[in-house]
Amino acid sequence: MTKVLIVGAGAVGQVYGHYLQRGGAEVSFFVKEKYKEECEQGFALYRSRRVGLSKPERFKAESILTSYDEVASEQWDQVWIAIASTDLRGQWLRSLKNAIGSATLVMLQPDLDDRDYVLENFPSEQLVYGLANFLSYQTPLPDMPSHHRDYDKKGVAYLLLPMMSAEFSGNPDRLPGVLDALADGRFPVKIQQNVPRIYADRSAMMIPLIALLEVNTWSIERLSNSDLLDTSIDAVQEALGVVAAKFHRPLNLTEKYFSAWWLKMGLPFIRWLAPMDVESFLKYQFQKTSGQTRFMLQHFIVQGEKEGKNVSSLRTLLERLPATPENDAFDSVPAA
Repeated sequence: MTKVLIVGAGAVGQVYGHYLQRGGAEVSFFVKEKYKEECEQGFALYRSRRVGLSKPERFKAESILTSYDEVASEQWDQVWIAIASTDLRGQWLRSLKNAIGSATLVMLQPDLDDRDYVLENFPSEQLVYGLANFLSYQTPLPDMPSHHRDYDKKGVAYLLLPMMSAEFSGNPDRLPGVLDALADGRFPVKIQQNVPRIYADRSAMMIPLIALLEVNTWSIERLSNSDLLDTSIDAVQEALGVVAAKFHRPLNLTEKYFSAWWLKMGLPFIRWLAPMDVESFLKYQFQKTSGQTRFMLQHFIVQGEKEGKNVSSLRTLLERLPATPENDAFDSVPAA
C-alpha cells in the first residue's frame, strides 16, 4: 500500500487525497493545529456537472498531523505539496525535508521560480512535478442564492476538465509510483516531458488576465471593455516571452497569435460551458490567492529583466492592482 502525506488540506489537496485513497493509498494530511479538528471530521466532495453537483463523495484521512516530529515518526512513500506558491517560501521546507527523508516529493505549484526554489532544499532526483486537470472550490460559492439547488451542499466541488489528463514529469524512477497511485483511483494521468515549463506557459497566459479581471471588479463584461485590455494582452505576450527565454524554447502558434479578439470570442463560450457561475468562481478563487497573483507578476518582471526583455506592460498591470493587506504567508503549513 502506498503511504501518502498531503501538505495542505484545501480544495486541491482534498481532490488529490480523495482519488489517491480511492485507488488504495493510505492518505494523511499535514496542517496547522487550528485545522486539525475540522479535518478529522472528514471531507465531502462533489463532482461538478452541467446538471449540478453530484451526491457527496465522502472520505476521511488515515491521520491528521500537525508537527514535524509526527511526520518524521512515519515512513512515507510520497509527499504531495498542495499549497499556494506564496506559502512555499520559508524555512519550513527544510524542516519538511528533514522529516520525510527520501520520500518522493510531488509539487503542484505554478510560479515561474517554484521549481528552482524547491531544488534549493531537495535533490532533483526526489522530485515529481504535477499539473492539475481540474478546478476545485469551496461550495456553496458566496454569491450563490439560498434557493439554488446546490446551496445546501457544503464541502469542495471539483470539475475535471474534459479531454485533459493530469500531467506529471520528473525522475523516471519515481514517476510510475505517482501515476499508478492516481490511476488506480480512476483519475486520468499522463507523462509530460516538462511540467514546470507547461505550467509556466499557462500561468503566463492566465495571470495577467486574472489581474485584469481583479482591476475590473471581477466582471467579465467590464474586462472585455477595459482600458487595460490591450495592456493585459501585451503583458501576456511579455510573460510568454519570459518563459520562452527561461526554458530556451520558441513560442508556439497559439502563443504567438493570442490577441484581444480571441479573448473576446472565447469568453462567452467559457461562461456557457462552465457548470458554475464563472465570475463567482473566479472572484472567490483569486481573491483568496490575490497575493499569489502579485507574486507571480513580480516574478515575470524580475525574470524578464534578467533576460533583457521588455516588461513594461506587466509592470503597468501590477501597478494598477489594488493594494492588499499582508497575508499570513505560511497559513497552510505548520511553522518550522
